[in-house]
Amino acid sequence: MPAPARAFWLLLPPLLLLLTLPATGSDAVLCFTQYEESSGKCKGLLGGGVRVEDCCLNTAYAFQEPGSKLCQACRSPQWSPWSQWNPCSVTCTEGSQLRHRRCIGWGGKCSEKVEPGTLEWQLQACEDQPCCPVAGGWSDWGPWAPCSVTCSKGTQTRHRKCDRPTPKCAGHCPGEAQESQACDTKQVCPTHGAWAAWSHWGSCSSSCHGGPNAPVERRSRTCSAPEPSTNPPGKPCPGPAYEQRACSGLPPCPVAGGWGPWGPMSPCPVTCGLGQTVDQRKCDHPVPQHGGAFCAGDATRTHTCNTATPCPVNGEWGAWEEWSTCVRPKMKRISCEEIPGQQTRLRSCKGRKFDGQRCAGEYQDIRHCYNIQRCLWKGSWSEWSTWGLCEPPCGPNPVRTRQRLCTATLPKFSPTVTMVEGQGEKNVTFWGKPSALCEVLQGQKVVVTENRPCLHTPACKDPEE
Repeated sequence: MPAPARAFWLLLPPLLLLLTLPATGSDAVLCFTQYEESSGKCKGLLGGGVRVEDCCLNTAYAFQEPGSKLCQACRSPQWSPWSQWNPCSVTCTEGSQLRHRRCIGWGGKCSEKVEPGTLEWQLQACEDQPCCPVAGGWSDWGPWAPCSVTCSKGTQTRHRKCDRPTPKCAGHCPGEAQESQACDTKQVCPTHGAWAAWSHWGSCSSSCHGGPNAPVERRSRTCSAPEPSTNPPGKPCPGPAYEQRACSGLPPCPVAGGWGPWGPMSPCPVTCGLGQTVDQRKCDHPVPQHGGAFCAGDATRTHTCNTATPCPVNGEWGAWEEWSTCVRPKMKRISCEEIPGQQTRLRSCKGRKFDGQRCAGEYQDIRHCYNIQRCLWKGSWSEWSTWGLCEPPCGPNPVRTRQRLCTATLPKFSPTVTMVEGQGEKNVTFWGKPSALCEVLQGQKVVVTENRPCLHTPACKDPEE
């Protein structure tokens, strides 16, 4: 930036209108004050032409790139909740259905090093109806019913049934179960007279209050909807063909309202990140009277303000690390024995910035344990697991799998232990992965796997496109 321009910016007060700051260093985005987790939508538009770095000074905010429907939160990237399962790909017999989630956030990656905006899919088998509809066949038409009127022309109907054969599995017969035709009684009906609609009220005989005669308005109607017949004779219309009413309470002339000057701008309501300032005006130059139109336009207007101060980011606990090996001090070996040991696991407080709050709670977890790592015990085969998801969800020929596992039978060690007298009993947890011996099942000693193809799989398509 040239020296004169730099001096100009140094003279500005700390509270800056974002409208005066050009979006440089990254593409401009639309900035919002809220990211709605339940719908994945941006709420509360703050302003456009904003740099992502400025918008995300407040991690509660969100942004949207011009021309894109995808809303990204300013917080650390996290997976969104799974979407609802899409409808089954077929309405009858077995099919497949998809659901998805998206990596939402800014300034990092989701688990498994996935970039923000990335979609992850799941595919499973489904069945809305075990069989497909089978259409039925119509019976012969029944006889025609009598004519619907006793004079002039009317209609008559006849019916048929959907029972040759009867439809199956919610099927139906194509076509209609009833048909109609015109019929003529050869008899002339009398036509009775009926009033047409009233005409509009005429204008008042006077447009203002006062004068020798009270102002009135009139309207009329005709006996023409229809006119009464003469042979055979029809009845005339009952009631008068004209009516009038008095005009009362005529208003004085209306006065349209006019805007007064804009008032002072409110202070920026936030102490960090972006906010909005407001100024107002009143419709009182003049005030609208006697039904005059209110002022056109808005009584308030907003401006984006930038504190140029990052908002505090509170720390968040990371995932617990793996438990340490189960050991007992001063004993070389306790595995496969009913000898309680002790183990620990740790976690770290991540993401704390700009004087945010520290993580609440302990960084270390301690528990008592029995070490059963690699212990060789007799096992038994588990029941079949439930069918897993279809893999790959978006690739060719997806397959779902279920398994039976050879699981070791754990020894009946005491579930609690007293380590220090007077401190009560402590729960003891088995730790480690024992080795299990099972009878050979389908040629396997450890795991038996069954695969099944997923049928009628739909295509994976970004819902925001």
